[in-house]
Amino acid sequence: MLFCSSIKVIIALTLFHSDTFSSLQPTYFPGFAFSWMCLISHRLFMPRLLLAENRAVSLSNHLLSSCVDTMFQGWGALHKHLLSLFKFLGPFFREGDLQIAERDLYRGVLRILLVLLHDFPDFLSEYYFTLCDTIPPQCIQLRNIVLSAFPATIILPDPHLPGVDFDTLPEMGPIPPILSDFASLIRSNELRVQLDQYLLGRGSPAFLSQLKDALKNPPNAEPVGEAYNLSLINAVIMLIGVSSVAQAKARNGSPLFVASDPGPVAVQYLVCNLDVEGMRFSLWPTLSTYVVFLGQHSILSSIVLHLRYPNAHTHWFCSLILHLFLEVKDDRFREVVSKVLLERFIVHRPHPWGA
Repeated sequence: MLFCSSIKVIIALTLFHSDTFSSLQPTYFPGFAFSWMCLISHRLFMPRLLLAENRAVSLSNHLLSSCVDTMFQGWGALHKHLLSLFKFLGPFFREGDLQIAERDLYRGVLRILLVLLHDFPDFLSEYYFTLCDTIPPQCIQLRNIVLSAFPATIILPDPHLPGVDFDTLPEMGPIPPILSDFASLIRSNELRVQLDQYLLGRGSPAFLSQLKDALKNPPNAEPVGEAYNLSLINAVIMLIGVSSVAQAKARNGSPLFVASDPGPVAVQYLVCNLDVEGMRFSLWPTLSTYVVFLGQHSILSSIVLHLRYPNAHTHWFCSLILHLFLEVKDDRFREVVSKVLLERFIVHRPHPWGA
């Protein structure tokens, strides 16, 4: 009992420092950004937060119940710090050209994620959704690092072996643990209820048109210039996938991915009806314009966030991309699919297993 009490005191002091760091985050004190980043990644702070769960598991059962609640707060505290760091990093990438200090900040973030990938992959794999949702879309390498994390208990099968059938891999069966509260990103309770009803097969097909309009940003929304609410798109795609996999698991003996289920039908509707005419851009006034399908790109970028280590979600979203590539008879859409997948490989390693 004394051992448990001492651990609770250490964790409580660490969480006290964590709360202090939250009040000093770079959004409030930009000039303190580099020092703040060093503090949250310090060897006497970050490992102590992340090792809390491992210490809890090593305790006997009668001690576990009394102190595990305190220990699980460590992961959530570091998760909050990383989100604050990513949010501070975002505006620099929207401006396009990074200054020297901004590049150094990016390198610091990159090194923190590499340390977490090497020493605490379970943390990244269970919080992957909110981390990737907050990481600026331009930072594909940062997202790849998060998506490359997998639990230490899993041995990745070699996807390049001849005759490998992903549908029969036993690793594709389990549903992965997710600590991210993705449903909270759907701020409209009415939209959430309607989407849940539709995915259960009780909604009207007319709801899909309302869903498409809800994904668009109002004219004066922040950040300025973004036509679509990327966080809402990510949350909707995540909810569709999680609900579809759960329903498929409840049907004993049926395939995990069924193209006629409400989930795949909804995603196919969105990719076919967003950006019908595209958005025209010009690199220079004297050059010809080019067309970018931002809605389709956003939907597909959200889908590939779930191509990670072997699990039921990776299986379902991989099958979804293959289904869309075959069923959507539009060469422009297939170009967008190829572009989104290629973006993940033209950056430095690591590359996610599911890609």
